[in-house]
Amino acid sequence: MDFSPASPKERMIYYSEEWNPKDVPEFIIRSIKEKEFAFDHEGNGYTDRYNAFGNIHGLETKVKTLNPYAVCASTAYYEHPEQRAGWRGAELVFDIDAKDQPVRSCSCAIGSICEKCLEEAKGLALIIIDTLREDFGVKEVYLAYSGRGYHIHVLDKNAEPLENRQYMLDYVMGSIMPMDFQMVIGYAKTWRKMFALTLSKMKQEDFLFLNKNVANSAIANKELIIKNLNARMKNFISTPGIGKTSQDKILNEVMRLSGLTVDGKVTIDTKRILRLPTTLHSKISMICTLAKHPESFDPFNEAVPRFVLERAESNAPK
Repeated sequence: MDFSPASPKERMIYYSEEWNPKDVPEFIIRSIKEKEFAFDHEGNGYTDRYNAFGNIHGLETKVKTLNPYAVCASTAYYEHPEQRAGWRGAELVFDIDAKDQPVRSCSCAIGSICEKCLEEAKGLALIIIDTLREDFGVKEVYLAYSGRGYHIHVLDKNAEPLENRQYMLDYVMGSIMPMDFQMVIGYAKTWRKMFALTLSKMKQEDFLFLNKNVANSAIANKELIIKNLNARMKNFISTPGIGKTSQDKILNEVMRLSGLTVDGKVTIDTKRILRLPTTLHSKISMICTLAKHPESFDPFNEAVPRFVLERAESNAPK
């Protein structure tokens, strides 16, 4: 896939011929009067802030007039969004950026992405959504492809209280030991899922906190460790070549890395702006897209603007 930036002409083509305001997610449209919108016009940052619209047509006029580089909407609701005043509440959000994942099973460098990176980011998002539904009873939750990762939007009112956000973040990401849930039958299901996911992607360079022999043992026994964990063994890391001190180090490091798989600042921040689904991520020429069917969503089939396909055709050998 050609991830090169969209030119001003390509942005104009997209917003005049392909973008449809009716495709903006319903949860954005129904609260549009309470949201702040931010625009990046040339790739220099969101310098055009404090925009408010009474309806989707106001947003449409600005977008189709300016063909912006990027568009964001606030996760917060305001009485006066044009001033960011009169805060009324905010969505609970999780930001998964594929390029910033602390561990990846592919060979991409930090800051780069590939199709496998994005697939793993979606897998992580689906686990988080399952946890929110199963353990917190969340019902209204949406998954949006952001261009280089995924955003999870939770709109349930019982998920909005400020004092719960840090706890929910730590619990969902498996970054703390859930002692209140750890009974004689073993570690909590949510914690086990996140630990197994993170450990499964760790490579040689991710075990530099251990001496070489112990690191080799940990790598060689990853599948056994995960098997023991899923069998709810209390000392699941106790495998050949890994002593108690090293077991504790592995435990703490995997939890630390699990906590870094989402941008925690975004979840806790109640005045955040996030990319608006249907608009362009012009840096990589992809469409930020609401995943209507998250399990089967494929950004390379559902989030590619026509001008990118036309690029490919024009560059194909004659």
